Amino acid sequence: MNKFIQARTEEIKYHESFYLESTLFEPGTWLARPVKIVLKMLDLLNNPNIRILDLGCGVGRNSIPIAQIVKNLNGMITCVDLIPTAIDLLIENSRKYNVQDQIIAEVADAEEYLITPREFDYIVACSCLEHVSSVEALKMVVNRMITGTKDNGINAILMSTEVKEIDIETQETADGLIELNLETDRTILLLENLYHGWEILYKSYLPQSMKEKKYDKEIEFKSNWITFVARRRGGIS
Repeated sequence: MNKFIQARTEEIKYHESFYLESTLFEPGTWLARPVKIVLKMLDLLNNPNIRILDLGCGVGRNSIPIAQIVKNLNGMITCVDLIPTAIDLLIENSRKYNVQDQIIAEVADAEEYLITPREFDYIVACSCLEHVSSVEALKMVVNRMITGTKDNGINAILMSTEVKEIDIETQETADGLIELNLETDRTILLLENLYHGWEILYKSYLPQSMKEKKYDKEIEFKSNWITFVARRRGGIS
């Protein structure tokens, strides 16, 4: 089994188990609340009939709150995730929070998902791009995001870089078993180059640490968490 397939298999196993054992917005989990900046960017996009794409949507951590915000704007959010269990739970959550009419849910790999040109006002990829197969695949997905964004639309990319995993019992540290484990500075430079000509609204990285159960043991997941938000200037092709 090559490293990508091994990492993808473990990620699906982890997320399926986590989603079945946890509830959306459950305190004490990483589903407890949406990512603040993802929602904050909606303040810049208060347009009627807003169209949003959430790549790697999971069970709706960001999608459900976004749908609640844009409901009165006749907004729609297309939610894409590789894991069928996640999409099934997203649909359940959309009904629970009465935003089912705002949600279009699709099972698809972000690496394979085609985005219609100039379709969306806002595209979010949160904890998504570190799960593609290569740097070239990352560039391809980002270029599709760029092409799919309307004038004055926004892209928000949030991803883990320089991932390490520490076995809590033995304290052994290893590179994280994740599909694409890039250096932080290299990733930021790559995004800056891809979004040349766009207005960079926000750019940062912060160390993060969280405990997880993976590989049938307790680990500490450590990474540098990149947040990169850019807006297409009106009229740019």
